[in-house]
Amino acid sequence: MDNPEPIETFFSPAVRELAPYEPPDWEGLARRAGVEVDQLLRLDANENPYPLSPRAVAAVARFDGYSFYPDYKALEQAVARYAGVSPENVVLGNGGDEIIDLAIRLFVPHGGAAIVCPPAFSMYSVSLAALERQAVAVPRCDDWAPDLAAIEAAVAREGARLLFVTSPGNPDGQPVPREAIRRLLALPLVVLVDEAYVEFGGESAAPLLAEHPNLVVLRTFSKWAGMAGLRLGYALASPAVTAALHRLRLPYNVNAAAAVAALATLQEPDHALSTVARIVAERERLAAALGGLPGVRVVPGQANFVLCTLDGRSGRQVAGALAERGVLVRSFGQEAAAGPSLAGAIRVTVGRPEQNDAFLDALCSVLGVQGPAVRLDDPPPRSGRVHRQTRETDVVVTLVLDGTGRYDVQTGIAFLDHMLAQVAAHGLLDLTVRARGDLDVDEHHTAEDVAIALGQALDAALGDRRGLVRMGHAYAPLDEALARVVLDLSGRPYAVVDARFDTPRLGTMDSDLVVHFFETLAMHGRLGLHAHVLAGRNGHHCAEALFKALGRALDAASRLDDRRQGIPSTKGVL
Repeated sequence: MDNPEPIETFFSPAVRELAPYEPPDWEGLARRAGVEVDQLLRLDANENPYPLSPRAVAAVARFDGYSFYPDYKALEQAVARYAGVSPENVVLGNGGDEIIDLAIRLFVPHGGAAIVCPPAFSMYSVSLAALERQAVAVPRCDDWAPDLAAIEAAVAREGARLLFVTSPGNPDGQPVPREAIRRLLALPLVVLVDEAYVEFGGESAAPLLAEHPNLVVLRTFSKWAGMAGLRLGYALASPAVTAALHRLRLPYNVNAAAAVAALATLQEPDHALSTVARIVAERERLAAALGGLPGVRVVPGQANFVLCTLDGRSGRQVAGALAERGVLVRSFGQEAAAGPSLAGAIRVTVGRPEQNDAFLDALCSVLGVQGPAVRLDDPPPRSGRVHRQTRETDVVVTLVLDGTGRYDVQTGIAFLDHMLAQVAAHGLLDLTVRARGDLDVDEHHTAEDVAIALGQALDAALGDRRGLVRMGHAYAPLDEALARVVLDLSGRPYAVVDARFDTPRLGTMDSDLVVHFFETLAMHGRLGLHAHVLAGRNGHHCAEALFKALGRALDAASRLDDRRQGIPSTKGVL
């Protein structure tokens, strides 16, 4: 045709206004820093510094079905088991970004509104703009909490159909309490809770799905499982919502390699969760080190990054100076009109210990200050954190082996709380346990899942078990009762428990669960465990002596001895 119009005139107006995502110029950054590309320290994208589990790598290499479209049934079932829901509650996505896109198209009509709470993940607003929906900004409070009253007012004023909540938050890492989520779910809209970082801390909203059909939970394998490059996210929602999302999503939207790697990861989740425990321990040390620098204030968070503000300095200028040294961190744009300020902030992804050391050295150089009072090259505290969810329970256990005996235990079973307190106090562990379960049925599921999570947290804290004393034993008397526990931290799980109780219940717990707890702990902590009640008439005394002996035997066996080099192997298990 004559005098054709520029092709841009055919573009959607929404697309013409979008700024393209520009990936980093790795070669240019490396050249300016005077290093090779693989020497750049990439702590700017909240990626996992540890590789995929060996099982996942082997599964991807071994899989021979890449010429066929993938089948997701096995993966959906594995995700459901991991998340503690049914398979009909699961929808897989090509990264969490696709779940965001699907949710907007499902719940927000063309030209309609959704609420975002800045500072927030930028893709919420980008996806809304691309789909020609309105983003209504309700800034968070100065303490990073969502402004619940302002959100309620915005829903009434704007008629918004969808609300994005991130927990733990980005870029701050602070979790949103479940009670706040409950209050938001009372509003006449859908609440999408983005739990991209939930494996690193916070409390999942997934247990609320059964009673709140207007809840959608977004999860991803990018952070905890180290699969950012494979792109796999998923939604947890009511069957009615997942059925609608399945109608919207493209066929075969998740590539086969991602599906294979994720399924292998979930078949052996302890490997990925052990790296999560290492990242959490590094996060706490990094936060302490940064907090020791003059003019640096750390925002306490529970994700895989640390946000800090720099008194009197521009975050972008500091990030630019770090980039010149080959260290990449995240900085932010202009200060928002309301809510927490980010103009003087940087966000650093938690890396491996040596990477965190290098970042601290570079930051001290940029700021012109001496190194931090807390050095990351000190021996790290051995710790583990496990979040276990099933249809019946939601359990979070945090354990620090090299502790002082502090404990905060709330399982809903008073007798079990008392017993776990003995383990912590006598084992000199720092132990936090939070559990919710179907106690209206009985206490079996809760006690069992606490034992599983405690064993997995212990396994993560022991790490590669290098240099351990490995074997330990302890006797514990309590009046007429006497118990003995012998442990071998070889990595070979086995349990022999000899404890008989004359009464069917011990306080608020079935007495048979004491034996089951020890056996389950041994299996999931990879312990060789022999536990015996040697004497006693009072069931409470016998059980308490047994748990005290467990703590003391664990303290003895888990100590490090410089004379013991390498990993104490037994038939190649360790």
